[in-house]
Amino acid sequence: MAKISVPVQLSPDTQVRDYLTLLNGILKLTAVELDVLAAFVDYDPFICASKAARKSVVETLGMKNVAVLNNYVKALKDKGIIYKDRYNNYKYIDVVSPKTKLDGIEFVFAETE
Repeated sequence: MAKISVPVQLSPDTQVRDYLTLLNGILKLTAVELDVLAAFVDYDPFICASKAARKSVVETLGMKNVAVLNNYVKALKDKGIIYKDRYNNYKYIDVVSPKTKLDGIEFVFAETE
């Protein structure tokens, strides 16, 4: 079975956004949803959409208010990108916010018979 490997380096300045953009073929997010998700992960890679995080993301992305942002939080929840844990905190699915620092990603394509 032949394999094709495609390594992708991540820029330290835009690492989170680049990583999420690479995954977006799977995540199927709009451009604004991707911006919102990247801003949340940049703010806190473990807990999403806390009150303080929402305020920061609104300021970072230049949104009118938190109510506008809440529509995107709902969309991320509806698409299964974030979920509420047993303590009522929003968390990311594992692929969105890896628990280790990434320098790059490698896609491996394998032929099937």
